[in-house]
Amino acid sequence: MAGSIALMLSKTGGPPFHGSVGYVNDTIGTILARHRWRVRAFEPPRSDLGEEAMLPFALSARLAALDASSAPDVALFDGAGTSIRAPSRGWSRRNLMLYHGLAYGTGVWMTSRDIDLHCANSPYLERTLHATFAFPNWHRRSCLNPHGMRALTSLQLPVPCVESPDGHPGFGYGADIPPQILRRIEGDLVWGHALQPGKQDWFATLSVMYWLNELRGGPSAKGIKLLVSESSLTLDARRAMDAMLAGSGRSCDDYFVPVPNLNQRALFRLMRSSHFALAYNRFPEPFGFYVLESVHNGCPVYTNGVGNNRFLLPPGNGITVLETPAMAAQADGRQDPAAYRCVAERILGDLGQRDAIAGQCRRGAALIDERWSVAAFERSLLAALDRLEHPLPPEPDFETLQVQLSPLVRSLDPSGRSLNDYASTTLRPETVALATQLLGQRCADLASEEMERIEAGHRLFAGGLLTLSTAPVPP
Repeated sequence: MAGSIALMLSKTGGPPFHGSVGYVNDTIGTILARHRWRVRAFEPPRSDLGEEAMLPFALSARLAALDASSAPDVALFDGAGTSIRAPSRGWSRRNLMLYHGLAYGTGVWMTSRDIDLHCANSPYLERTLHATFAFPNWHRRSCLNPHGMRALTSLQLPVPCVESPDGHPGFGYGADIPPQILRRIEGDLVWGHALQPGKQDWFATLSVMYWLNELRGGPSAKGIKLLVSESSLTLDARRAMDAMLAGSGRSCDDYFVPVPNLNQRALFRLMRSSHFALAYNRFPEPFGFYVLESVHNGCPVYTNGVGNNRFLLPPGNGITVLETPAMAAQADGRQDPAAYRCVAERILGDLGQRDAIAGQCRRGAALIDERWSVAAFERSLLAALDRLEHPLPPEPDFETLQVQLSPLVRSLDPSGRSLNDYASTTLRPETVALATQLLGQRCADLASEEMERIEAGHRLFAGGLLTLSTAPVPP
């Protein structure tokens, strides 16, 4: 299949690339042109056009130019691209959505029947999209978007470190490593990194660092510090952590060293200088570039596995997913820092077998090269476009669907401690009992009024605990 395709994609125009989204999106046009697609790419108007925000005539001109003399055969959108033009069969013959996450354009894609194929950036996000589309309306005996449930696939994204192991020159924005940081990492300390901005669970990260330094050995043992993004270590975050450390004689400055936003070559150099990485995050990662880049640079990652981080690589390949029910917050929000002692113990143990851990990262890097190359992305993108020419399976019959655990659930303890990408907490005993009772039941056997009553009181579906599926959701 080849024809005309309109690209309604965000963060394009590189290099320099506008983050990983820009890198992926900019790769698409090159691939399609090589396969004889006639590519039309939307280009936003300049940002200094006076009243354009209130009177979007420059935008009108760009959209008119994109229309050209005929409607495109395919329009390819990402979430942010839908803010410019909504997918519609009145404009293009087929519409395809690429999801870098679910943060943008939700009002456009969530219930649309004009999108022919929904392409997630990972199998995890594909399952999450399915759970979104499958959200039940018990009164109408229907799912939110049964059309979307049958039109799902995932792509294998290109990871820049595969193409450029020392850092892609297209990611040239950001600073070089400041000289004072270089001097410090060459000193007598054990360094870790958590440089991805804005995603940390600071309680978890601080707890791990506290225990690492408490358990590191005698007075002659090396101290352990963590390189973190200075944009994440805000004044409010510092104050909160210093309050948690009150009475210990420590402050967050004893554990964290802030680093400015770095260009990719500098970032990779810091990763190679680090002994470990932490990704104990709150943000449910849709894909996980940062974690893969760390492993590719020989630095093992320890994570709670939130989002796709728990699915990226098999055990023994540089990513250690370590999370216990004790890490879930109590119903009143209280958390126990002792729950993270096991993470520190694991890291300290691994620091004593550096050769074995380096071997794990080498195996992980080989898998990354195999799975997430530009060539792998090209194959999956072309396969998705080919699917547009084949009929979709029938829409699922609501009554035959089964209640299953949501793909957001990382673990659910019988005591009610729930580790969940949507919200980790301790559930009430009656909520756990109801969820357990419903698992595996067919919708045909569930009365609408009773399910609406249960959902209103316990938010089993709205809280990301349960979903509907034709088969059990894979772990």
